[in-house]
Amino acid sequence: MIDTDTLVKLRSMRLSGMADCYEQITASPDMSRLPASDIIKMAVDWEWERRRDSKLNRLRKRAHLPQPSADIHDIKALPGRRIDTDMVTRLGVGAYIAQHQDVIIQGPTGAGKTYLACALANAACQQYHTVAYLSAADLFDQLGAAERLGTKQQVLDQLVKTELIIIDDWFLTAPTIEQTRNLHILVDKRHRATSTIYCTQLGPDQWHDRIEEKIIADAIIDRITTNAHTITLECDESLRRRFNTID
Repeated sequence: MIDTDTLVKLRSMRLSGMADCYEQITASPDMSRLPASDIIKMAVDWEWERRRDSKLNRLRKRAHLPQPSADIHDIKALPGRRIDTDMVTRLGVGAYIAQHQDVIIQGPTGAGKTYLACALANAACQQYHTVAYLSAADLFDQLGAAERLGTKQQVLDQLVKTELIIIDDWFLTAPTIEQTRNLHILVDKRHRATSTIYCTQLGPDQWHDRIEEKIIADAIIDRITTNAHTITLECDESLRRRFNTID
């Protein structure tokens, strides 16, 4: 017979995994005859798994990935598409995050840059890292709004402590001088402390042309490229047309 008072106490303490396990045990005569040590272990395991699943769901939700179901196991070299799948597999293990390294995903529109970045982000979430996805335009909008509201430091602190950030459409347009200075602060603070994935149509040798202040351009590019893995995607046909997906 289920002790409802114990169930209420477990759920009030937010131990719903243990409560579910307790219900299962008390509902089954065979399970209720298990040794106390086995029952305790089972209840703890249920609670442990529940909390891990809950944390994973929170991390995925907070990442705001445009392709939340992206999976590195679905990334393949196809006819007309070239990709280093061995490097993708290695990055999926997540050592680059532990070592605070960056990733540059370079390729034309429709090559699958965003999908690959989201797949790596999902792998990072499964390893219980904090992740955030931003387009370059959204990043600059956030920093610009924070500047006007006087909350720039708080926004920067949040961005800096996130273990993996994806910046999509990197240097798709040339940043303003103020945006460049904010970018330099962010890149400098994250350098060798966290990891960033940059999705770009342009190679690093072309980034310099996008930045008006050349000394800051040198500093930004040096911090990124000296600590980054590069994946170059090539395709003869946009994957959007082939699979109706987002870049």
